[in-house]
Amino acid sequence: MGALIGLLAPLLAAGCRDEASVAAAPPVRNEVPVHLERVAPQLVSDAIVVPGLAEAKARIELSFRVPGFVERFHVEEGARAEQGALLAELDADDLRRALRSAEAAFSRARARATVARQQFERQEALLARNTTSKQQHERARADHEAAGGAVRQARVALETARDRLAKAVLQAPVAGWVERRLVEVHERVSPERPVLVLSDVDPIVVRGAVADSILPRIRLGMTVRVRTPSRPERVFQGAIRRIDVAADAATRTVPFEAEIANPELALRPALAVEIEIPIEAPRPVLAVPLAAVLRDARASPFCFVAVEGGGRLVAERRAVSLGAVRGARLVIEDGLQDGDRIVTRGQHFLREGDALRVLE
Repeated sequence: MGALIGLLAPLLAAGCRDEASVAAAPPVRNEVPVHLERVAPQLVSDAIVVPGLAEAKARIELSFRVPGFVERFHVEEGARAEQGALLAELDADDLRRALRSAEAAFSRARARATVARQQFERQEALLARNTTSKQQHERARADHEAAGGAVRQARVALETARDRLAKAVLQAPVAGWVERRLVEVHERVSPERPVLVLSDVDPIVVRGAVADSILPRIRLGMTVRVRTPSRPERVFQGAIRRIDVAADAATRTVPFEAEIANPELALRPALAVEIEIPIEAPRPVLAVPLAAVLRDARASPFCFVAVEGGGRLVAERRAVSLGAVRGARLVIEDGLQDGDRIVTRGQHFLREGDALRVLE
């Protein structure tokens, strides 16, 4: 019995030591899945941000130049039309008949004029030989002149008929996008009634206004950045093309225009935008996504940074000092360093010291 107790004693002692060590070790938390982003300097410049409105560079209401019934449209709303493209046409059967009639009348007038000219030339020869009377000669002259006048009149009528037929089709005077069709097929229209709106939106124009105190710091050709409130992460770049001479007396602001390349139609007319105008030289700053910055119960801002701890990545809470908002990013004035890896997704489920499982 004593021998058995001697054998069990070391085993019991080892078991007690294991239980004590387990009790003393800190609990291991589950790994929290996160996305990380490495902080790196970015060149930004101090800028002012003003509200703006996108507008078409040109907006043209097109109409036929002759009355008639709309026979067909060759473009749909939202379609791209190159300069000179056929957009719509009228029912031109009556105009084609009128053209054929004018062509026939012109041919008859020319034939009569040819006969009258030959008769006059014959009377000229006879008069030279004193074998005709002056009355017959003058009558031939009058017939020749009248026939020439009839030819000129018939030519004008023919050109008018051709012109009216040409005006029964509607072509794009400039390249643009079909914004809207204003009438339906088979509807009767007059030259005063627009049938289609063509908009030139590439480049698109954005209009804004700056306070008169800021005016000396902007100039023609200055680069601007444009964002939409719905997609602040997407930046469109353009340049100031016009600055008004006069200020608005009510708002003490000066309107300006900038042109933005818009090949994908990402910016549409009447869309509200934000126009960022840099007014200082670029400088390097650290900027992080807006969502990466959290606030504690005292509204103090902080970020979670991934650091090495015990052979694995863990979350470290880092207090930060905030700078200006740059679109979808926030400038960090203090608290982060170049190369830090911050948590950009999953941060709302973290506590300091949590293990991190990095997602691609």
